[in-house]
Amino acid sequence: MKLRFVLLLTALLVSASCTKRPVRPDFTLLAADTLLQGNGNNCHVEYRFASIRNAAKSPALEVIEQANIGYFFQLEEFSGSAAEAVEASISDIRTNYLPEGAGPTGAEYEISAESEGSTVDSLLCFVITRAGYTGGAHGMYGTECHTYSLADGFELSLADLFSEEELQQIDRLIREKIAEQYQASTDEELTRAGFFPEYIAPTENFLLTPEGITFYYNPYEIGCYALGGIEVTISKEELGIR
Repeated sequence: MKLRFVLLLTALLVSASCTKRPVRPDFTLLAADTLLQGNGNNCHVEYRFASIRNAAKSPALEVIEQANIGYFFQLEEFSGSAAEAVEASISDIRTNYLPEGAGPTGAEYEISAESEGSTVDSLLCFVITRAGYTGGAHGMYGTECHTYSLADGFELSLADLFSEEELQQIDRLIREKIAEQYQASTDEELTRAGFFPEYIAPTENFLLTPEGITFYYNPYEIGCYALGGIEVTISKEELGIR
């Protein structure tokens, strides 16, 4: 199977070699660790953000950095530095979980997020992992992936990388791998295993690597919480790439 993302990467590389090669990101860690207190409640916040140190050297990197800041700190329509985003995020957390005038509950909340960036050819891959407890029966955790073009800063979707026929092939491979791992070859068996078969499909939450592509399904997306996070990796060989 010949994949369009191979052609895309080739086109980006050729374009860069004929003009100016995209600036490669230089990542640096921005860490924040604080304990918020209010009305007898506590919230421990821990951030580890992979910031692009040299974002100012490329319009594409500037766009990617701003997008990553918004995703990581969960701030809509925010424009500013990562350090400013930390303050804005903590302010939002204080308002949402430690509001003034609320009665004390003795709640112990925890919010943790970390990220890392990598490059594959002319693409930048950004992965965010979250964990924490903000009320309810149990804590939550998950993985969030974003893929960008280093040439222009655009975020890429599966439709940008694969044809409809190729996505159908990927869908089949995902189902086969889940069925093999959980020994559930039918929808009925998948349901008994805790899955929601009708939701099993290629997800936009994917990570490209030199070895292939990994799809991440967070709790409740394709199955019950007890199943945990589901990862499905498809190698380059399985995708038909040599």
